[in-house]
Amino acid sequence: MTAGQEIPPHADDAPVPDTFTALVVTVHALNLRFPDHNGPFERVTRLAEESGELAAAVNHAEGTGIKVAKHGPFDPAHLVKEVMDVLRAAVGIAAHYGVVDDLRTAITDHYQRHVALGLIEVPQPGGDQHGDR
Repeated sequence: MTAGQEIPPHADDAPVPDTFTALVVTVHALNLRFPDHNGPFERVTRLAEESGELAAAVNHAEGTGIKVAKHGPFDPAHLVKEVMDVLRAAVGIAAHYGVVDDLRTAITDHYQRHVALGLIEVPQPGGDQHGDR
């Protein structure tokens, strides 16, 4: 699909991989859809621009400045979109340098360190996962 083509509706019954894999595959799909302007400096510029938009959304969510008066009530869906844009831009940089698998490993290692520190509670198999013990 190229930039001018219509986007087909999403398939609700399509299997979705884990969140990180879905993000990585989406980044690759966007690279195919928009093959130009994906050099390292363009990617970093995109990340900075998306981070600025996320900062504006957080500013709006917190009701600081004139954001609410200017843009109306806070919309959580807009914040989600901006967070997703930042994540896509960051993963695009990892993909550009071929370190997506290293990033996945680093995320897993970081998670496991926090489990070991007792900061993340892992549900026990067969146990009640609602906090009843």
